[in-house]
Amino acid sequence: MFTRTAALRRAQRVAARGFNTSTVGYESSVRAGVLLQRDPIVTQPAGKFEEATDRYFDWLQFTSADRFPRDFFFKKGSTAESKWMEQEDIRASEWFFDAASKPVVKSVKRVIHEDDMIEKSEASKPIVIHSRETEADTTGNEQSLERKLDRTLYLVVKDAQGEWMLPQGKVNDEELLHEAARRNLKEMCGGKMSVWMVGNGPVGHSKSGEASTFYIKGHILAGQAKANEELASEFKWITREEVEKTVSAEYWLAVKDMLSTI
Repeated sequence: MFTRTAALRRAQRVAARGFNTSTVGYESSVRAGVLLQRDPIVTQPAGKFEEATDRYFDWLQFTSADRFPRDFFFKKGSTAESKWMEQEDIRASEWFFDAASKPVVKSVKRVIHEDDMIEKSEASKPIVIHSRETEADTTGNEQSLERKLDRTLYLVVKDAQGEWMLPQGKVNDEELLHEAARRNLKEMCGGKMSVWMVGNGPVGHSKSGEASTFYIKGHILAGQAKANEELASEFKWITREEVEKTVSAEYWLAVKDMLSTI
């Protein structure tokens, strides 16, 4: 029975073929591509206003909180108590208003005898915060996914004509757009990537001559691209700003609205 679902699927296939009716020698003017991205791994650095706001609210919480019963939670003369007293003095020294109105704050520190000190344990060692800049950032390796950790990276390839673009290719007969997009990505960039496609509908398109390319959005979950030399000589994982510098001006105007500013 000819159901509504079957009718919709047939209509999609016709659209994906560029309304091709199996005419001999006719080549579809519709192409399918993939907007493949790696999402940010770490949060972006806080700006000056954000840092000041965080410090102000920390200070408000400190000044309005009840007195902390340190004698109950810390052993007298312990390393933990010493560190807490140092942090308490730092917090008490914060003042965000007129310096003349700053109240006199008495230090909570007290003399700690050498006999009362205990050896530093693993738990008392300071937390080491690693740099946001990775080895790939230092060496300028644009093929690595371990770069620009606080930015969204997009996969671009250099095709056989030497043009940089998003992975794309033709739509075969009886093939849907999202099916063609997956196939073209695999043929051009290898099958070693675990990719999640957001949906079956395109998020944008570009036009070159009579051909229109529709892009399906995807996220890389694992693996890495490997360019098929017959279809793509190189690939890069780059940010929005780097995409603008890499692709042609005409192509950038067509795809820029699909790219995130983060």
